[in-house]
Amino acid sequence: MDRRLSRLSLLAAMGALSFILMLFEVPLPPFPPFLKVDAGDLPALLTALLYGPGAGIGIEGIKNVLHYLIRGGEAGLPIGQAANFLAGSVYVSVAAWAYGRRSDAAGLAVGLALGSLLTAVAMAAANYFFLFPLYIAVLHYPIAREDILPLILTAIFPFNLVKGGLIGIVAFALYSRLHGWIRERRATEVSAERR
Repeated sequence: MDRRLSRLSLLAAMGALSFILMLFEVPLPPFPPFLKVDAGDLPALLTALLYGPGAGIGIEGIKNVLHYLIRGGEAGLPIGQAANFLAGSVYVSVAAWAYGRRSDAAGLAVGLALGSLLTAVAMAAANYFFLFPLYIAVLHYPIAREDILPLILTAIFPFNLVKGGLIGIVAFALYSRLHGWIRERRATEVSAERR
């Protein structure tokens, strides 16, 4: 099979799997019920480890477009999907970047930890400057402007750290089983690109 067709087939399959896993979201009890965890970032992360950050971001895009088309969004807008896309894209791209610099378990561990931290920071900023104001303006979300920052500091930021940690633990367990295949596949890609 042609290398590009094989890669495209894997990307399509991972995008579909990512979307399916996103449907099984669960709330974490200490956090507000609108903050939910799903395993949809795992296929994007594995794809990013194979093909680089751009591929992982592409899977995040496929997942969220499919989710919006099938489930819709608040007031017809893909606000939740945009937030999920941003969080997932930061997470997988940072983890894949770190893994690309050091392609072993230690590189992945650093990438997952750094990805969790930067995702939490990015989502705190996005919620403060864009998402909560949008929810208030469009959906008349019942929160006062002065209550946004405390909610971000006590819920949004720690939730994204915990979510990143949980996804990271599962990803690391998967990596321990798939690292040989990932390294072989990456080596094949690199040698094919040099030709």
